[in-house]
Amino acid sequence: MVIKRIYLLGLLLLTIEGWAEVIPNTTSTESLPDVEVMQTLSTNNTPIKYIKRPKITYPKNLSDFGNRGKVLLKVLITETGRVSEVEVLDSPHPDLERAAVQAVMGALFEPEKINGKPQSGFVKIPIEFSVSAGLSNGVDPFRIPAASKNLPADLQYDVAPQIRIAAPLVYPYELLKSKTTGKAKVYVVIDPDGNVRQANVLSASEPSFGLAAKASLQSWKFYPAKKDGKHSWSVITKEQNFNQFNRDTSNSHSTTQILADLERGKTKIYELKDLDSVPKPLYAPHPEMPIGSDKSQKSKVMLEFYLDQDGMVILPKIVSGNNDEFSWLALTAVKRWQFDIPKVNGKAVVARLRLPIQFD
Repeated sequence: MVIKRIYLLGLLLLTIEGWAEVIPNTTSTESLPDVEVMQTLSTNNTPIKYIKRPKITYPKNLSDFGNRGKVLLKVLITETGRVSEVEVLDSPHPDLERAAVQAVMGALFEPEKINGKPQSGFVKIPIEFSVSAGLSNGVDPFRIPAASKNLPADLQYDVAPQIRIAAPLVYPYELLKSKTTGKAKVYVVIDPDGNVRQANVLSASEPSFGLAAKASLQSWKFYPAKKDGKHSWSVITKEQNFNQFNRDTSNSHSTTQILADLERGKTKIYELKDLDSVPKPLYAPHPEMPIGSDKSQKSKVMLEFYLDQDGMVILPKIVSGNNDEFSWLALTAVKRWQFDIPKVNGKAVVARLRLPIQFD
């Protein structure tokens, strides 16, 4: 999968501080703090300023559990002050990632100016979510325990691996529709660079629960464990529960509404041909082939999902695919995507889309 990246001469790397609770959706020209110059053609510049600050919504499922966390974004601001690209550098939970990305996509900036001329520039935006001011309040969404003493010596560690990006857990569509609950237990082996080198299902009440849980944990990014002061190998095990009481698999409001409309056969869901325009993906992290995979093997998957009235991916499912592992990795990645809001006659609607993905 080819990922396009933009590198421009003379861009600045900046840091924008943001608190999830206190950033208002109002016009502001306040200068952004902690400016760090990476590369510039001139010292005669003016800093980036907010024109429209993002309104950040704290995900209810996480606030209900008292979860906290910081999401770090790398954002490309165009010469017109619009957000062009978003890359997630750190995220302790996929719902915090979704809220942070959605908010930043709606921000507007006064761009960097060098000698009076607007310039494109990358900025880093850390967004902190906490139940009250300060990350000392609340608990982390996930915690990695100390190494089990039953593990081989080369998998023991002094400092546990740390989560860099936590990927979403997809509730298998047919099992969700039938209200089937269950669980799956999986493990991953993490190398000294923080990459997942191996992933396997230990147990699963349904095969699809095992595939979903494996793809989720396999898609996580880590900072490596340490042993004797050096990066080391590690293994972590996680049990995933699939039910409506679990924080990570309970239905969002949009999911509940779409499922109800589908069950009642209502015609509130539009096809691509009915829309005013094709929704453009605004944030689309691509799935990655597992390390060590046979790259000569071509794998294709067709996915189907719904876009809600905010452009969020809802109820993704596999329509066809020639490799279960790759298909579920693609499904997990696309769950993170965000699109232009689908519209009919200028009004936001729910739409059903299909998306082909090829690993090569």
